[in-house]
Amino acid sequence: MGEKDIGGKYLIDRDPEGWIRWLLNDDSLRVEEVLSPEFQFVTRRTDSIMRVNGRNGPFTALAELQLHYEADMPARLQNYTAMARQKYGLDVAPIVLFLTEPPPGTKIPVCYHSKFMGLVTHQDFIVVKLWEIDAKETLRRNAPAGLLPYVPLMANADEDVIRECVRRIRREPDGEELETILALFAMIKFDPERIAKIVRWHMTVLEKSPIYQEILEKGVEQGLERGLEQGLEQGLERGLEQGLERGLEQSILRVLQRRFGEVPHDAAEGLVRFTSVELDALLDAALLAPDLEAFLQEMDKLD
Repeated sequence: MGEKDIGGKYLIDRDPEGWIRWLLNDDSLRVEEVLSPEFQFVTRRTDSIMRVNGRNGPFTALAELQLHYEADMPARLQNYTAMARQKYGLDVAPIVLFLTEPPPGTKIPVCYHSKFMGLVTHQDFIVVKLWEIDAKETLRRNAPAGLLPYVPLMANADEDVIRECVRRIRREPDGEELETILALFAMIKFDPERIAKIVRWHMTVLEKSPIYQEILEKGVEQGLERGLEQGLEQGLERGLEQGLERGLEQSILRVLQRRFGEVPHDAAEGLVRFTSVELDALLDAALLAPDLEAFLQEMDKLD
């Protein structure tokens, strides 16, 4: 999921054993160690990798989460699988969890397969499609708390299902964080105003959330670097101002990509014409708009 995986990684890391048991439908599995998801010589990282023991002995489970299907996923997962096998010396179970259904006609592969000069490279992987899993059955089977924020994206999810997820989440020590992530994912399928009422969620609560702060701070950090580089020739004050603006732009793009997938190039480039005050308003709109078109309309109103 790239930069869109902040919430996903948090959910896996809080209960890796619950996650791997759910993904592989095997309650006998035991996570012995959560391993480093970073590999030497590559700049990207998989979402989660862990050493697991089960009926078939020890193995490495490698999980990749995708909010929206990415065409380079099979090749990337094949690379991660090969590197994990070499680095940890165990058989690898590669798993990819798709959170949202792709456009009609999109074929989701279940393997990587390549032929070149008579040489064959083949890697199967386990594919889990969230929209094919029944939300009510998942709740009936007492899903791990870390899975609850994803339940609104499952089949047959409705407002009653979301309310039940909220009820269970509020029993958890990190309930506020889980509720924030649930709201963000629920807004992909449901009306944001309805979700805000169900979870009693508003901007004040959101802004206190470390998940939100991580989204914002990463964007601001990237923007400050760009703004300072561009603005130092005009003076430090202007450089800092540009840094804030670029940081808000990056944060808006991160939220839009996380909720709606790819953002049109014209829309991304168009953010540069707004002031920091206007960008702050657009950040709120990015979080609350029911779809990308509604956000673009808010951009037009401010323009």
